[in-house]
Amino acid sequence: MEPCSAVPALSFGLYYEPSLHPKPGAVTPLAPHRDKDFQDFLLSASLAELSLMESCKKASLSAGLKKYRELSIALGLTTNVSIGSALLHMPLSTALGDGLASPEQLARRAHHIVTKSGEEEAREYYMLLEAFKPSHLGRYEGPVPSVGSGYPSSFIEVLKVASWDMVHRELLTGYPLSLGVLRELRGEGPLKSKALRALLLLLSENGDTLIGSKYGFSAYKRAKEEAREALLLSERVGVEKAMSWLDDLWRPRGWNPGAALDVLSVSISFYNYERVLPFIS
Repeated sequence: MEPCSAVPALSFGLYYEPSLHPKPGAVTPLAPHRDKDFQDFLLSASLAELSLMESCKKASLSAGLKKYRELSIALGLTTNVSIGSALLHMPLSTALGDGLASPEQLARRAHHIVTKSGEEEAREYYMLLEAFKPSHLGRYEGPVPSVGSGYPSSFIEVLKVASWDMVHRELLTGYPLSLGVLRELRGEGPLKSKALRALLLLLSENGDTLIGSKYGFSAYKRAKEEAREALLLSERVGVEKAMSWLDDLWRPRGWNPGAALDVLSVSISFYNYERVLPFIS
């Protein structure tokens, strides 16, 4: 079967993660943000899926990034909804063009694609950031240009400079956190409960770098500690009540664990792709 026919299965997390409720501080069907809501995430997911198909068919990471930017602008989606999730999925769909493979094999191929990427991918990534203007970017001084002031000569250089961020680090190191969450999702029980618990584990062990970049190291550390408390609480009252408790703490502060949710999104896509794989091989 044509490998790119598996792209919809590999896109599942882009739709499923935003649908999870409750989540601490994040957009859900019942809890919008001032500048974006659940419907924006569905639109973004559909555009990302089309872009993943483009990257797969053309075996080109830059082609997928370009398509996602062009579609988003054409359809009026110019708020940063899920750049991180789309970015994590894109090398995987590019790797899929070489043939069907297990999630672990796909992650290794994607890592190779990322390490071999260069100026074209860097330019397309910067143009995507310029289009969406994520609020946490700020002004940067360092070895690569700040967004809006030129383009880097290498995508891998961008990832190395931003390796403090969970999403960039996943691309740079071959998706270790995403594959770790996948192992949690392979356990018994409903996907929703497993996904919420996996999110708590991820936050309690790694924190969230989006919270850190927007609110500082003390907020990053506190969020990690509170996630640990919520994980312990989940053992007594269940994961949904524990998530609601954490949401009551984080939403009034404006804390949104967007980086961890990006990782969760690609892990859910891995999980769904793996389940579908025997039927499309």
